[in-house]
Amino acid sequence: MTDVTTIAARTTPLYENQKALGATFTEIAGVVTAAAFGDWLQEYSAVRSTAGLMDLSAGGAIKIGGKEAVQFLNGLVTNDVKTLEKGKGIAAAFLTGHGKVRGFARILGLGEGFLILTDQQTHGAVLKYIFPFSYAGDFKVEDVSDDYRSLSVQGPKALNVMKEVCFEPVPSLANHEWIETIIAGHNVMLVKARHTGEDGYDILAPVPALSDIWDFVLMKGGFHGIKPVGTKALDVLRIEAGIPVYGIDADESNMMLETGLVDAVSYTKGCYTGQEAVAMATYRGHVSKKLSGLVVAADRIPSAKDRISRGGKEIGYVTSAARSPALGAVIALGYVKYGHFDVGTTVEVVTSDGAVPATIVDLPFCGSSAPAN
Repeated sequence: MTDVTTIAARTTPLYENQKALGATFTEIAGVVTAAAFGDWLQEYSAVRSTAGLMDLSAGGAIKIGGKEAVQFLNGLVTNDVKTLEKGKGIAAAFLTGHGKVRGFARILGLGEGFLILTDQQTHGAVLKYIFPFSYAGDFKVEDVSDDYRSLSVQGPKALNVMKEVCFEPVPSLANHEWIETIIAGHNVMLVKARHTGEDGYDILAPVPALSDIWDFVLMKGGFHGIKPVGTKALDVLRIEAGIPVYGIDADESNMMLETGLVDAVSYTKGCYTGQEAVAMATYRGHVSKKLSGLVVAADRIPSAKDRISRGGKEIGYVTSAARSPALGAVIALGYVKYGHFDVGTTVEVVTSDGAVPATIVDLPFCGSSAPAN
């Protein structure tokens, strides 16, 4: 993450709205967006206690259609799309033939076809990977990113905010389920989504609608204590929730099951690209390393790639770290080798200032989905 003081070639569609709110900006994966709107700790606290509005519009969207869409897509992703009805959704991943992670995604059933929501870091690569399959049959691939940009309301009062801003009643939704509704006079998709360990909803809307929706949600959600939230607070929130980000906590060097995203994998759907490697790890009973949580007994926040050791032997490395306001401690995500990732295992993190003790803990660290103490 690099601070910027000028507008880069690609900015969030909400740059002017966020600038008017006093945002400071940062560049992530080539997109300039809000880092904070003043004190990021206040934004963090809003998500943990009331609600926060986040700009996730840098992500991408791919629409899949055609008579053979189910067959082709099911052979490309880790989860089962065969019975994905309209209004339903799943987490999934695209793998290499060796079971390494190409990218994470959410897939929404549209009734006739599917909508794949991708990370900004991997959208281009996923689209390039999928598109050639369209030549093999009746399988249509379309980049529809500008029609499905995402804002997200996260926090224990997220549902209250959505009931305030949506034209129609908001039913109870399971994670990844969605409905069509109207917000600020614009037709949108509302998707249940948890990016912080708290309750949450993504609003999918075309680019021209984003400014109206952003302002409207902040205005109507003010009664429930909503605040705009930048990337600084979001990063701490998602680390506390144990949520990996592609390009930071996972990439093509990682096997799928190492990431801990087991809800994105079907073990009964049959063959798909990378399935043999996933099956081998499953039948073996464990992975060679796993993304784990660490509480670090030091004030210094470790850096990415700092080594994790035990008994003088290197057993892993850090991917993300932050100081957790909820725990009052430094926490980290990192890959730890098999035999060392049991909860309670004591290790050392080797920082530039020397080795500091740390303890392996359950994920998530905190949030409403955290295990009870």
